[in-house]
Amino acid sequence: MLDALTSLLSPLQSPLWPAVLVGILIGLLAFAQRWTTDQPLSCSTGFAQIAGLLTPGGCQADWRLVFLIGIVLGGLLAGLTDGEPAWQGTPAEFGAFYTALVPESTLGSTAWWLAGGLLIGLGARLAGGCTSGHTIAGVAMGAPASLTASAIFFAVAVIAAQLAAWLLGV
Repeated sequence: MLDALTSLLSPLQSPLWPAVLVGILIGLLAFAQRWTTDQPLSCSTGFAQIAGLLTPGGCQADWRLVFLIGIVLGGLLAGLTDGEPAWQGTPAEFGAFYTALVPESTLGSTAWWLAGGLLIGLGARLAGGCTSGHTIAGVAMGAPASLTASAIFFAVAVIAAQLAAWLLGV
């Protein structure tokens, strides 16, 4: 019995979890979310709830806040089960594109990531949902708005990456 359990959990001990396993788990999560709450899986509304909790008379927390906490804890679990946590090994290398775009200083990179996060949040609110809400849940349900939003997300990402690579000479 213990050998069967160890064999089942062995993919979680590899440096990268198999993409097929992760895809299946995300699909099951999206299905379970829709089945249990009759609402699609999403992240951006949870961040809006956190902001609402921080304001006087703010909204009440629901499953979205628990989902966001789960994302953080899941990332921590993944980091702890991949052999050597990043903070104990050599620094991660993200490639020439990252190095050319992001300032080297801690203050500069922090400002860069905060500005990027704000723009992503703004875009998610303007699009009526984030990439996970539209692309994972909305496309799976065949929602026309999600199909359109996802196509725009991918098109803009490809154009922006190509433009930045051209401008940076990377």
